[in-house]
Amino acid sequence: MTESPDQAAAPTPVAPITEARRLAWAILARAALTASAAVDELLAAADGDPERVAARLTIAPAAVGVPADLAGLAVRDLERAAAVGARLLTREDPQWPTARFARLDAPQVCGHAPLALWLRGPRRLDPFAEDTVAVVGARAATDYGSRVAYEMAATFAERGWTVISGGAFGIDTAAHRGALGHPASTIAVTATGIDRYYPIGNQRLLEQISTEALMVSEYPPQTGPARDQFLQRNRITVALARAVVIVEGGRVRGGSANTARWARELARPVFAVPGPITSAASGGPHALIRDGHARLITDATQVIDDLRATPGI
Repeated sequence: MTESPDQAAAPTPVAPITEARRLAWAILARAALTASAAVDELLAAADGDPERVAARLTIAPAAVGVPADLAGLAVRDLERAAAVGARLLTREDPQWPTARFARLDAPQVCGHAPLALWLRGPRRLDPFAEDTVAVVGARAATDYGSRVAYEMAATFAERGWTVISGGAFGIDTAAHRGALGHPASTIAVTATGIDRYYPIGNQRLLEQISTEALMVSEYPPQTGPARDQFLQRNRITVALARAVVIVEGGRVRGGSANTARWARELARPVFAVPGPITSAASGGPHALIRDGHARLITDATQVIDDLRATPGI
């Protein structure tokens, strides 16, 4: 199989990152929330040295439009992460999914790769780099949709594929539950701080994921929910996945439609599960199939076989 954005080369061993350098990355990660373009430009001008950029940001925060107490906020971010057993993953870490995120910075893509990620859970991110699939859909899922998502996720995980979803109610919940308990397991990409279990109603599920698998967020600890964050979170879900499976969702608006748009921008294949023609919950998958934006599937093995047979995916 040819090398693609979904296949990162084996990481080269590097020396452990120093605390000062990790703090610099935490400063950049915090600054990127309000000035991502400026931070990217500063990093490029500094040959990728986060400490030089962090120093400039903390000396003249107003010039870039970042909080005045940027360094103090970053220190607290690291302390709060450590208090819940979370950690900051930087672009310099061997686990960083460089190849997966490469397309996010392409000129034709309306997005950007994260500067760092907050991880919570015992798993490493790099073993998930090869065989990953996002299973997403409506929060207001039907019994049919939840059952299909659960069974598909279980099949993916049994076959060694890591299931990625967003930790939300409905299809996300069913997908995570179907994958848990298998060696490949699951990743929850959240849109709030890594120290928060959101939504609160899914606290028990997210606790299990953070104990057995992996939670991922680009948002610093204690960051609360906001609509834009959920939409931006979807780009990371898609970037980390080799393909996207949509079980239920709205035709135009909503998380699954937004995820499908990110999949097209990032050149990830989209698979959609059909449902009853009388079900509004299946309107989104039906529209994607009808318009040629998704391939119709009825079983997880169809996705696996398709990806295995297609070079470069």
